[in-house]
Amino acid sequence: MNKLARRLLGLCVLLLSLSAYGASVPPKALDVAQVKNTDDAYQILHDHADSYSIESLLAAPNEVQWQDYQGQVSRGVLTHPVWMRFSLFNSDNEQTQYILEHTDPGPFRIDLYLVDSNGELVSSHYYHRELPYWERPFPNPGPTFSLDLKTGQNYIVYARIQATFGGLFSQFALWTPEDFVRYETLETMLYGGAYTAFMLFSFLSLLVFFAIRERTFLSYSALTFTSCMLLMNLDAHWAVLFQASGAPVGNATFWGGIYYFAALTFVRDYLKLNLVMPVASKIYRGLMVFGPVIIGLGLLGYAKAAGAFMMLTGPVLLTIPFLALYLCVVKKRNVKLFTLAWFIYGTAILIQFGLRQVGLIEHQPLTIYTGVIGGVIEMCLLAVSMGFKILEIKNQRDQVREAYVAQLESFSEQLEHQVKEKTRELEVARSLAEKEARTDALTRLYNRRAFEELAGQKFSNVTRHRKMLATILVDIDKFKQVNDKLGHKGGDLVLKAVAEALHSLVRESDVLARIGGEEFAILAETEDLNGAFQFCERLRRSVAELEISVDEQTLVTSISLGCYCCYAPQDLSLMLSRADIAMYQSKQLGRNRTTLWQPAKTG
Repeated sequence: MNKLARRLLGLCVLLLSLSAYGASVPPKALDVAQVKNTDDAYQILHDHADSYSIESLLAAPNEVQWQDYQGQVSRGVLTHPVWMRFSLFNSDNEQTQYILEHTDPGPFRIDLYLVDSNGELVSSHYYHRELPYWERPFPNPGPTFSLDLKTGQNYIVYARIQATFGGLFSQFALWTPEDFVRYETLETMLYGGAYTAFMLFSFLSLLVFFAIRERTFLSYSALTFTSCMLLMNLDAHWAVLFQASGAPVGNATFWGGIYYFAALTFVRDYLKLNLVMPVASKIYRGLMVFGPVIIGLGLLGYAKAAGAFMMLTGPVLLTIPFLALYLCVVKKRNVKLFTLAWFIYGTAILIQFGLRQVGLIEHQPLTIYTGVIGGVIEMCLLAVSMGFKILEIKNQRDQVREAYVAQLESFSEQLEHQVKEKTRELEVARSLAEKEARTDALTRLYNRRAFEELAGQKFSNVTRHRKMLATILVDIDKFKQVNDKLGHKGGDLVLKAVAEALHSLVRESDVLARIGGEEFAILAETEDLNGAFQFCERLRRSVAELEISVDEQTLVTSISLGCYCCYAPQDLSLMLSRADIAMYQSKQLGRNRTTLWQPAKTG
């Protein structure tokens, strides 16, 4: 009994050990004709020392303790290889070829082995991210393998999965070739549409930059272009389209560094951080140094180090939507679309490359594509936001233009006013100059030039009204003696006094001018000869009554007048000549008198 009890106890311990540490028996077989993936039953083996090979696993299958899993395909971020084992069974009598696709495009390397039910190796397949395109097991961007599974037979698949950076996932999808082609077509349309949208946004933004020279559009163009390039390298499409010789991991880190640098540049430009938040602008500018570091590590081949730095930049990018939200709520900046775009993209990136990688969110098609979907949504929202930015810039420039036009109009009005003022001043100056040119400087009466100009107007006026015109010449008596005795000063005083006396008696319609040294001329309308004579006498008496003070002396003077009257005058020289004859007659008759011109008596 004691011996039997010890055997039973040992059996219990063995069973407990197997349940605690795993099993060496392969999982239940999955019917490839019924299931879509390997989630229902698979086993995992962590190769911490990177010491297992397919030969060692097949040679001693019972010495390795596999862990059974169902679902829970995320293994977290690991630096060591992981072996995955699952069983397949084909119940389809017609279909024998199937496509086995690893559902995450991120693995660096997958070695896949197909083993039959007898433990014999049937086929080996190797995927390496940096392998030339034509050397891959199946012409597809991600890890894809073509398997020939005979009807009614069981197979065991061993897969050694290794990731350079990021999460590691233990999930394979099972496809018939026809279904896989349809799926790949849809996926290609999704990615192709996304890449086309990115490139279109980048090109249009670049055109806008060249058109309006606003740096924000240049940084947005760089952001969309680098987003496209980063996604193409992360999802291995770059190798399919442009780099058939293989897609080095350094490519993804290289474009990741550029994207990080472009993103922070765009944020600083769009939000005008240097103006609204100088401290945040300086912090972001300092954090931009991680971009060149990632680029350099990627180019030098230090993919793991570059990947580590990329993981560090993730939290920096996640601060962008919160910073924009702060500006929107607290600073009252109109950046709602920008904030929403970055929240959507940040959430998408956090799901695909953060929470999904560490297993906090399930690994499924929606979470696999959240990055590209979120990126497209973000770029669309940012494109709309940039459209509003164009309108904002246009309005600002319109306002500047209107202010400039208003300023020009104001300057024009001021200039016009100044021109009018200057013109008026010039007119006044011209009038004064003309007046000076027609005025005697001493007596302020018309001079001979003005007298002759006004004579024509006077002729027309009296002719039109059929009136008589009197032409009167006035000469100061003995003026030379006054000059000789009192000098030019005394003579000037006499001239001014006589001019004032004459001016006080002539009418506004009459023309009074100084035409010589001491000689004055008058053109005056009159009713008849008697009226002209009486007018001359009033002038003569007015001058004779003058008492002119010169150097404490009182001086009296007189004038001699000659008058010629006619209707319809035409010849001023003739009229002045006849008035002059009459005036000399007054001189000959004793001065201080008036003489009317009389035609000479004949025979």
